[in-house]
Amino acid sequence: AYLHKIGREIPELSAVLHQANLLSSEMIHFIHQMAYYITFEVMECGWDRLVKQIDTAETLEDVIQAHDEFLTTVLTRALLDERSVEVRNQLRTIYDRIIEFQNILDKLYQDTLAELEARHSAAAMIELRSKDGDYGTTQEEQNKDADRRRDFLKSKLSSAKANLRIVSLSYQDMVRTFLFQLTCSNDESLQCLSFRLDFNQHYKKKDSRLSRPLQFSHKRLTSSLTSSQVSYLE
Repeated sequence: AYLHKIGREIPELSAVLHQANLLSSEMIHFIHQMAYYITFEVMECGWDRLVKQIDTAETLEDVIQAHDEFLTTVLTRALLDERSVEVRNQLRTIYDRIIEFQNILDKLYQDTLAELEARHSAAAMIELRSKDGDYGTTQEEQNKDADRRRDFLKSKLSSAKANLRIVSLSYQDMVRTFLFQLTCSNDESLQCLSFRLDFNQHYKKKDSRLSRPLQFSHKRLTSSLTSSQVSYLE
């Protein structure tokens, strides 16, 4: 948020900030959907089913069986079982890219803040000298200021823009692979997760592998929803 405030004083930031905003929106959507899936669909729904099974259990064996089913379901849907190692590793790499994105923004913030402070300092010095009746700046100081601005634009901003592009391409490729892995799962909950992560078909349009599986999962999802819910999703 503070980068956007700085961007009002350093207009050269606009292109980089636009690029960062697009990627940030994708990542925020992914994080929110994964958090909702784990906390609600996996944990809350699983716990609710366990409680109902325990309430209707007639023997200790029924309770043990219900508990075992709960653990198995939670481990499977949370991608913590042995069969989900590949998908879990793919998810970890996605979060690694998100952390990398945050590191790029942190460095951009530090570089931009230093540039802004240098510009404010130069402007304050010019104003102070002018009030004293002296020349606001010298040719040497102007050259140094121009060199610093040029270094900020061509080195630091260009580097941030290039790094953002690399992370963006890598992140999107990893997400598409993750979605494909989900659609290939035998668990309907994981198939539906793939649909929600790509509800607007942003990734599907860039990867032909997702076409058939997503159509299948969409049918599975919509078959369990009411007509009003389907209309809302569409």
